[in-house]
Amino acid sequence: MIEHFSHGYITLPLAFLVSMTGSTLGLLVARHARRHDRPGKRALWLSIAAFAIGGTGIWVMHFVAMLGFNIQNATLLYDPLETALSAVVAIAVVACGLLIIGLGQYSRLKLALAGLFTGVGVAAMHYMGMAAVSADVVLTHNRGYVVAAVLIAIVAATTALWLSWTLERTSMMWLAAIVMALAVNLMHYTAMFGVEVGGESGLDAHGAHSIDLIFPMATLTAIVLLVLIYTVVTVPSEEELRTEARMASIEEGFRSADRAAK
Repeated sequence: MIEHFSHGYITLPLAFLVSMTGSTLGLLVARHARRHDRPGKRALWLSIAAFAIGGTGIWVMHFVAMLGFNIQNATLLYDPLETALSAVVAIAVVACGLLIIGLGQYSRLKLALAGLFTGVGVAAMHYMGMAAVSADVVLTHNRGYVVAAVLIAIVAATTALWLSWTLERTSMMWLAAIVMALAVNLMHYTAMFGVEVGGESGLDAHGAHSIDLIFPMATLTAIVLLVLIYTVVTVPSEEELRTEARMASIEEGFRSADRAAK
């Protein structure tokens, strides 16, 4: 028998909270990225936003939700390397999507292409994470649920990319983060409800137990969140950026006048 909430329903709100937090931080960083005209600086900030959305908002949510996944009378272990690789994929595909729409001229076609690429990549991340599960039973995925999960991922990714490009008000970003978190959780649990268990695999499970990964993952997530929060808090506001630009313009004017006087 498959259990999706083997530790009780606490994993569901916890996964949602982590996803919403990562999404909010990512949207705030993406807003700051839009304020820069130089492609280099914009790309840097968009990459940080991808780390928040893809790493915390999507992948950590997946890991937290997987803590509740269990199969009675079966052993489930996780390959640490494959699990880590799925995190890299989540961050990379979100970064690609943000860079596609964030650099150059924005268009709906670019948004659609970025959403398709990112959505498929996020779904691939999920199934890579599932491939990291080593079990002494045969695990398969119902094709109908796989298709549904991929479609949800594409819609969720497109929505997230569009919101990251358009939102300015902080209050609206919290609401948008709730929508994004709901979509990510919906995609995850849709895919998980499509997991089917066959007979014994005939192989011994290998890897680490999910409980053994909690402490390093919680520590890493806490550090990343603190860094992201510090980054969001310390970035200059739009008014501060305008003031800085005016001061730079005035200083350049004085230097030009000095050069002309000499």
